[in-house]
Amino acid sequence: MSPSIGIVGAGDIVRKMHLPVLQAMGLRIAWLHDAAELRARAVGDAYQVPVALGQDPDELPACDVVLLAVPVPARAAYLESFARRGMAVFCEKPFALSADEHRRYLGLFEPHRLGCGYMRRFYGSTRIVENLLRHGWLGALQAIRVGEGGRSRGSGSGSSFLDDPRFAAAGGVLMDLGTHTLDLALQFAGEGEFAVERSALTLDGNVDRHAEARVRLARGITLDYAVSWLAPQPNRILLEFASASAWMNIGPDAPVYLGDPARPREALEISAVPATEAGATTPNQAFALEWREFLGGLEARRESRVSARAALATTALAEDIRRAGHA
Repeated sequence: MSPSIGIVGAGDIVRKMHLPVLQAMGLRIAWLHDAAELRARAVGDAYQVPVALGQDPDELPACDVVLLAVPVPARAAYLESFARRGMAVFCEKPFALSADEHRRYLGLFEPHRLGCGYMRRFYGSTRIVENLLRHGWLGALQAIRVGEGGRSRGSGSGSSFLDDPRFAAAGGVLMDLGTHTLDLALQFAGEGEFAVERSALTLDGNVDRHAEARVRLARGITLDYAVSWLAPQPNRILLEFASASAWMNIGPDAPVYLGDPARPREALEISAVPATEAGATTPNQAFALEWREFLGGLEARRESRVSARAALATTALAEDIRRAGHA
């Protein structure tokens, strides 16, 4: 019998991605809850999902797994309640705002029962790069250069939590958008210590709208990083190896190119890996793959690739970049 799933949060990421994906997978959605009751009822009616009411997390019905998709500063009471009640939790990214907070939440659950959704790990383009790294065809990885974002969000525009001053630390571009590519850079570099050599943030009040950093990753790999809601970026991840360069655009179906990005017509294109290693070519597929990975780990009682513990380095790196940028 498939596990019963409760959902806390009825924002865009649930409405547009998680709910349609979970229903398409044939999983049983037991209930949906949001602090804004009217929003919960609207989404619940649209997807024919029961709405759970209550002001306290302990008042929410029991289920096997909870999708927790609320801003990070609002999560503590939910995680503590669900841990006490023996319910597994899958969190939307980012998982926490600090490494200490991240570790505290890890201590509440067995590793296989707490997940965090960095879904770009499952992109087809990510799998291609991982294949290159695993076989070492281009030699040692020496540098990663990331630029993502554009002139897309201003202070006070829209009604998103990203513009709510209560969630300033969680609502900046670094945590909301940038942790995706930080997570990929750490995946590509492998485990090991890192150090932020420089960081600069463009602040709008307490909210960062543009971030740039240089980081020394494991094995001396250099990360040059920029993420922005204020200035156009190439929306590209460039990897410099000992004998060649490879790059990919931001997107699940983006091919990986070998050559010089300044002369793209002369580049070689890699658009596939062996079928057994193929990843997602659409965001919906990526969400489905991360859910399949987490639920498979629950069933087998093994820590999965999307365990919250596997995202600790991402939280720590984002925290260090923010701290250095405020210094």
